[in-house]
Amino acid sequence: MFGPVQPTPYDLTFSMFGIPVRVIAWFWLTAVILGFSSIELGPEFLLAWVAIVFVSILVHELGHALMAAAFGYPPRILLYHFGGLAMYTPGYNYSQLRSILISLAGPGAGFLLAGLIYLLVRSGTFQFANGCLLMGFIVLQAIHVNLWWGLINLLPVLPLDGGNICRDVCTSINPRQGERWATIIALITAIGVAAYAFQAKETYIAILFGFMAYQNYEMLQRRY
Repeated sequence: MFGPVQPTPYDLTFSMFGIPVRVIAWFWLTAVILGFSSIELGPEFLLAWVAIVFVSILVHELGHALMAAAFGYPPRILLYHFGGLAMYTPGYNYSQLRSILISLAGPGAGFLLAGLIYLLVRSGTFQFANGCLLMGFIVLQAIHVNLWWGLINLLPVLPLDGGNICRDVCTSINPRQGERWATIIALITAIGVAAYAFQAKETYIAILFGFMAYQNYEMLQRRY
């Protein structure tokens, strides 16, 4: 999400499907902070939460990266404190439609993962009758993260996927003013979500969207 991060000696690096992946140390700390309340159930629940966040965000970014690779744009993935980022260099045949499809592929991958987990539960692959609280926690949180975080990511707020899609649509309608329209839409939406989240005592969401509102306001001031 919020731009490139310099490599550190503590980064975890590996490759999936030929796509380079880098995870910085701050990613793990943020995941722990987000799910720290789960430690009340036991340390294994906090570890499970961190694993869920890691797998879910990685799947999301792989959706973007694999779609970009399918169009011939070599991608790479970064997981860091604000989430994840799939980076690629557009080729000569780049278009707004392809950009939209790449943006949609991230949330789409998360929705597919949530759907697969749900189907496994419905098929009886996961059993809860034996009182396995940890398994129930993993299943419910994995569905929640991939479903609801994916929906939030589709809000028309830059630099979220929904904001990128909104910008592509706006610039296709009006190449000269489209980006400005998208930034205004992003600013209004981010302020609304931040206000609602603050009222609902969802502190992380309120701070995140408040920060994005500030970013879009700054962009409007700087560019327009």
